[in-house]
Amino acid sequence: MQLFIGFDVGGTHIKHGVIDADGNELTTDQFDTPDDEDSFKQQWREVVQAYQQAHQIAAIGVSIPGHINTHTGEAAKAGALAYLDNVNLYDLFSELTDLPVVVDNDASCAALGELWRGAGREYENFVCITVGTGIGGGIVVEGDLWRGAHHRAGEFGVIPVGNKGEGMHVVASAKGLMEACRRALAVSEEEMPTGEELFERMENDLHLREAVEQWALFLARGVYSVISMFDPQVVLIGGGISEQEKIYRLLDKHLQTFEEWEALQVPILPCELGNQAGRLGAVWLAKQKLARDET
Repeated sequence: MQLFIGFDVGGTHIKHGVIDADGNELTTDQFDTPDDEDSFKQQWREVVQAYQQAHQIAAIGVSIPGHINTHTGEAAKAGALAYLDNVNLYDLFSELTDLPVVVDNDASCAALGELWRGAGREYENFVCITVGTGIGGGIVVEGDLWRGAHHRAGEFGVIPVGNKGEGMHVVASAKGLMEACRRALAVSEEEMPTGEELFERMENDLHLREAVEQWALFLARGVYSVISMFDPQVVLIGGGISEQEKIYRLLDKHLQTFEEWEALQVPILPCELGNQAGRLGAVWLAKQKLARDET
């Protein structure tokens, strides 16, 4: 069976693993995201070479933040990895390995991972919204990823949902929630409870509950906008916050007040794969590329 290397490049860590053609991860590890391009290339190459010594690798899939043209490898923006902005990633990786490499946006890869092995397995048309430091997304249409004319489809974070037109990145992200709760509690960042504690404490803290309710309203506005535009079978919510059952009740509460929701509504479910989704989606792309090249 073919084996692949999957990389999920984040602003803090770069996770990687060997994944087989059925989507089973045989081994996994991570290293801290380097501060410069030379260090990035060195550590990436070392990981690939170590895996090649232990396994017969067919191709590599890379999930990375930013605006990525998966056909040409151009990275107009690479998220937190500013040193990769305007770098052709295929040219960069071809210097480091002779293996085939496929690169795509991290949220798009997460959607493909869920399509292959996660909560999207039973659906041909769905939207994945990742709620983290910012808001990302992937749109699956008829079982394939829709990237848009400029490879920016799924940039849900710019949808204006705040009372003053603020985008989802600002007020509907996990970062936005923590900031709103910090203001409600009137504490410093160092004194902030964990996300799970916040949801527990909101039951007995009026100001905290109001902050969480407002955040859920902003997120609901974004979810409603996405559903009204794409008419998916289901919306999948990713990111650590997606594990909190209360957000789905809060979302439903707000969505029920929106015009035409009864006609538009679809299930809103948590993603299943956690931080493994990006690596799996990147490998799915690498697997598809090999299949096309062999025909």
